[in-house]
Amino acid sequence: MEKQETTRKKKRFDMKRSFRRISAVIATMAFTIGLAACGSSQSTAPSANKATSSVTAPQGWKKFTSKDLGYSVYFPGVPEKDTYKDPTGAYARYSTVNDKDHINYAVSVTKFTRKQVEDSKGFNDAQKRKVLTNVARLLQIDKYSFTTVDGHMAISYTGHDSEDSSVIMRREVVYSSAGLYGLESFGTSSSEYKQFVDTFRLSEDTQE
Repeated sequence: MEKQETTRKKKRFDMKRSFRRISAVIATMAFTIGLAACGSSQSTAPSANKATSSVTAPQGWKKFTSKDLGYSVYFPGVPEKDTYKDPTGAYARYSTVNDKDHINYAVSVTKFTRKQVEDSKGFNDAQKRKVLTNVARLLQIDKYSFTTVDGHMAISYTGHDSEDSSVIMRREVVYSSAGLYGLESFGTSSSEYKQFVDTFRLSEDTQE
C-alpha cells in the first residue's frame, strides 16, 4: 500500500512538473516570436487600455476570482480546476458544466516568465498583434478577428468541439503583460457567450 501511494505521489509530482515546463515553453514560443518579428526596439509607447465599465452578469451567476492567475469572471455555477491542453501547450483552466456534465464555460491561462512580464509591459500594438497572430498559427486557426476584452487586445474565433463536432466552440485569446487568457464556451449562443466575456476582468497587477 505504501509503495502504491508513493507511486501515485510521484506521478502527481511528475504531472505538475511537466505542466509547468510545457506552459513555460508555449509562453516563450508565442512571446519570443512576437518580439523577434517586430524587432527588439520598444521605442513606440503602447496604446492605453480602454476604461472598463461596470459588470452586468446574467441573473444567478456568481463572481469567481483567481488571485493567483490574476482575473475575475462570472460563471453560471461553481467552477472546477483542471489542466487544459491544445496544440499550443497546457493551460490552468477553471470551467463549469451544463446539466449533461459537458463543459459550457471556461477560462484557461498560461503565464509569462518574470522576465517576459517585464519586457511585455513595453510592447506596442504591433508586437501584441504578432504574439496573438503566432498563437492563431500554432492553433492552425485560419479565420479569426482582432478584438478587445476588458480593454486588452485579443483574437476571436469559432470552431467545433473536438469530441462532438455538432457543438460550437467560441473562444477569445486575450493578451496581457502577465500572459495569455483563453475565454471559451461550448454549445452556447453568441449572445450568451458575449455576456460571459463581458464579465471578464484582469486584476490591476496584470495590466500593461
